[in-house]
Amino acid sequence: MFQNRTKRHWMVGLAVGASMTFLAGCGGAKAARVDDKMMARIPEDQLGEVRDAQLARTKAADNVTRAEVAVRDAERAAEVARRNGDAAESRMEAERAAVKAAEATGQQAPIAQAKSKLDGAQAGRAAADAEVAWHERKTDTAKAEKDLRDAELKVADAELNLAQYRALERSGDVRAKEMSEANYLSAVADAKRGVEDARRQVGEQKRVEQDARAQWQRLRSQAPQGYGGSGDAD
Repeated sequence: MFQNRTKRHWMVGLAVGASMTFLAGCGGAKAARVDDKMMARIPEDQLGEVRDAQLARTKAADNVTRAEVAVRDAERAAEVARRNGDAAESRMEAERAAVKAAEATGQQAPIAQAKSKLDGAQAGRAAADAEVAWHERKTDTAKAEKDLRDAELKVADAELNLAQYRALERSGDVRAKEMSEANYLSAVADAKRGVEDARRQVGEQKRVEQDARAQWQRLRSQAPQGYGGSGDAD
């Protein structure tokens, strides 16, 4: 009997502990999205702030889509640059073979000419490699900008939730009392901090990209005409 009572007390304590944990989790949770069905009962003339927030969210979502396209474009350009790099490598290997063939003749003029062409091919290969690196950094920048657009969309989502909550509260809907404006405001603040972090990352990545572009332009200018890659410096 004593064991049964002990077991019951342990089970009750476990249940109470679980309930307190659940309540604490609810109290610390971020603001949930306001149900659209709740908004349907609010008169249209009270939804001005909500409509503005919806338009801002639509624009933010469009920006995400454009950023996704920019990433794919950058990836395709990088792939083209890598193929050009492979071609530059093949040209360099061909010129190296030509030097060996010229050296086998023992004739100074053909050897000098072949070595000159090899030097040009090597410079071209260096420029092609730098072009690949530049395009890869451009891709990284595009991805960082995509992350920024995603972060901005989160802000738009959070601000839409806040606008919906406020409209629900102004309408007198008693369900608004079960929600916390502080949670909605906290969600907006968190999302905005995410935007600032993403914006700093974009800035850093752009500087890396600019350095890679400058390196490619320098090496391309040193390579003989026709050996410097096919990328656009603009």
